[in-house]
Amino acid sequence: MRAGIYALSLVSAAAMPFAAASASTVPLRVTDQPSGPLSPVGEKLDDMGIRIRSQIVDELAGNPTGGVNQGVRNVGQLQLGASFNMDKIAGLHGTQFHITFVRDFGHGLSHDVTGTFIKTQEIYKNEYQIFRMGVFAIEQKLAHDKLDVFVGRLGSTTFYGRLANSCNFQSGISCSVPQILNSEAGVTFPTSATWGGNVRYRLSSDSYIEAGAFEVDQFIQHTSGFDWSTKHATGVSIPMEVAKGVYDLDKSWLPYSVKLGGYVSTAPLSDPFYNTKGQSLGLHGGTARTSSRTREGVYVMGEKAVWRPKDHPERSLALFGGFIQPLEKEEVATTQAYGGAALRAPFLSRPHDIVSFEASYFRLSAKERAFLDDARLKAGGTGRNDPNEFAFEADYSALLYRGVRLAPNIQYIVHPDNASLPKTAVLPRNAIVLGLKFTMNISGLLGLPIAPNLSE
Repeated sequence: MRAGIYALSLVSAAAMPFAAASASTVPLRVTDQPSGPLSPVGEKLDDMGIRIRSQIVDELAGNPTGGVNQGVRNVGQLQLGASFNMDKIAGLHGTQFHITFVRDFGHGLSHDVTGTFIKTQEIYKNEYQIFRMGVFAIEQKLAHDKLDVFVGRLGSTTFYGRLANSCNFQSGISCSVPQILNSEAGVTFPTSATWGGNVRYRLSSDSYIEAGAFEVDQFIQHTSGFDWSTKHATGVSIPMEVAKGVYDLDKSWLPYSVKLGGYVSTAPLSDPFYNTKGQSLGLHGGTARTSSRTREGVYVMGEKAVWRPKDHPERSLALFGGFIQPLEKEEVATTQAYGGAALRAPFLSRPHDIVSFEASYFRLSAKERAFLDDARLKAGGTGRNDPNEFAFEADYSALLYRGVRLAPNIQYIVHPDNASLPKTAVLPRNAIVLGLKFTMNISGLLGLPIAPNLSE
């Protein structure tokens, strides 16, 4: 009965006006965007060198069972931005200017209810619901377009640790980057962009090597994005990546992509277990002890289309997976491995729908488990978190109309942690999460030229 009530709550809440968005959604393919009502205007804008990014995403989630508590939460984000081709506008060859504004909305289920380190809604980045400026950057192509340089207010998740088929999901397990890279590598989100630069060199038409440097500044989340001071910076994040292959079904019959990367971050580490007095944080509270050692880690990931019938080329099956390994232990989780599959056009009558499944494994650090044990003991509870945490998710993404998608989904978390809600006597039980993701690419819907996606 309780599960039925929660399912009814999800459906009822889905009827509310959607006031949120994210860029971490299924990219629009050419077949998804026929001429819209503003196509003539869009053609003129494109001729002038102007492309628009405008997108809304709303993610609803509720857990009828499991976690620290049970409940329903809705979260989303609105994005408004543009890219300006400065060659067409001012004769500056190979130069583009990018700008994006975002507005966060709602609260996350993991943050408020289940308490898990795993984010059951991927667009939930922080608690501050402010209309803010994110990306503000210049892009310059050099060396016959082999060299691509970005400088300005940027997020490193735009450039690193991304796969085309891992963003068909509602959870933050693998989109826009894998969960550990999200939270433990000092990466920055474009929604809370900081000063940075990135250089990518194309070794061939389907391979590249790149490196960047990005300011680490958590304080920027409190602001509207116009405070460009570096006085609150705590360090620098330096990611690197080399890639072979391009996953593009329009350019290759069975495309693939393989990426190998790593990162170093000089931002101070907060010890999961000890306070500044060398005592247990869970039992005695206080301020977490900091460490001056650098954050370091490596990752490998890839994807491959393994099936595509010649009589129905719109159909395809892709497999994807990845492994992320931090090289220090002062983290919530010390390992992540994930994999999954994406089936496009599951029914011939629905050529643009996508069915996706993924599974992920996390290894909780010994210090995080000890902290949670002590915090639970202080709250009057008993029991220990299992170090091995698993998460599974299945989604059906249906194209309702030009640029508009609705994706019901279900998640199942085995041995859930409670890193987001540590002050509880509850030892979380396995959790079922029911979700509904709504996406509207307004630019595609109206027929406007779509700007490059630099906002995830």
